[in-house]
Amino acid sequence: MRIMILGIFWEIKFRKSKKDPMLKERDGYCDRTAKQIIIAKDRGTSGLHDYARYQKEVIRHEIIHAFLIESGLDNNWQHAEMYGHDETMVDWIAIQFPKIQRAFEEAGCI
Repeated sequence: MRIMILGIFWEIKFRKSKKDPMLKERDGYCDRTAKQIIIAKDRGTSGLHDYARYQKEVIRHEIIHAFLIESGLDNNWQHAEMYGHDETMVDWIAIQFPKIQRAFEEAGCI
């Protein structure tokens, strides 16, 4: 699947976590060099009852990262020992966006 992020095409790809070392400790990530969002295809032992719903949350989270990357903000926050985006902010936007979108639509401002 391809999506447009600030004028640049990004691909969303699903991979089995066993075949991608980057998915061992995360459910998704952005590869800014390849303009790809990679999402764990399955998490059989995750304990989640609705992994498909959770997967959509992860996709939204990674799309927010991609928007920040395309905005030139991919190295402006520090978390853990790496540079990246503030995960709390990214989570908040990704989680609240459907509600924000509904409010914008109801107000007729988009």
